[in-house]
Amino acid sequence: MFVETVEGSGSRGDVKDVKPGYARNYLLPKGLAVPATPHAVERAEELRVAEAERQKVQDAHYQTLVDRLTESPIIIGVRVGEQGRLYGSVNNADIAEKAGEILGEQLDRRRILLGEAIRQVGVYSVQLRLSPNVQPYVSVVVVDEESPDGLEKAADLLLNPPENVEDVNDDSENEDSESIDSESDDAIASASESEPSQEEDE
Repeated sequence: MFVETVEGSGSRGDVKDVKPGYARNYLLPKGLAVPATPHAVERAEELRVAEAERQKVQDAHYQTLVDRLTESPIIIGVRVGEQGRLYGSVNNADIAEKAGEILGEQLDRRRILLGEAIRQVGVYSVQLRLSPNVQPYVSVVVVDEESPDGLEKAADLLLNPPENVEDVNDDSENEDSESIDSESDDAIASASESEPSQEEDE
């Protein structure tokens, strides 16, 4: 029976079968679990109720952290080479450090569920595992630390890119075409007015 919550194995008050070696070498010596005797099983429900209350308080705390992290993206400035590729990479420890600066408290890098290191500037959706019930996604923006406009401006351009340049060029070309057509019409009209009529020639 688990007397403490062990992530990935069991919660406080759970009664589970585990491998003998795992129990003998890890759970029992560290006081994380006890043999499921009749007396221990009787205490299981009491422990489960206490664990549920503890988890509720913890989840409320973590939710306040989530609210602060989702107010604005996590911006990480790095050295960038050609075509937006990084010198090095951004990993879960880097994200945890930056998130910790925002929160004012340390965040375990193992709570950052980053599949593989980030090696390109851009906007990324990264999942956090703060508790079994609080596993939000947050926006991480990786930008060039030497951006002339500053990190926040560079991040804003990635989050809100300007309108498609091709569309703007197409509009300009259409305006130019309309202008040329208009000038051609005026030229034709002017030429017609300057030509003498047949009646005058006669």
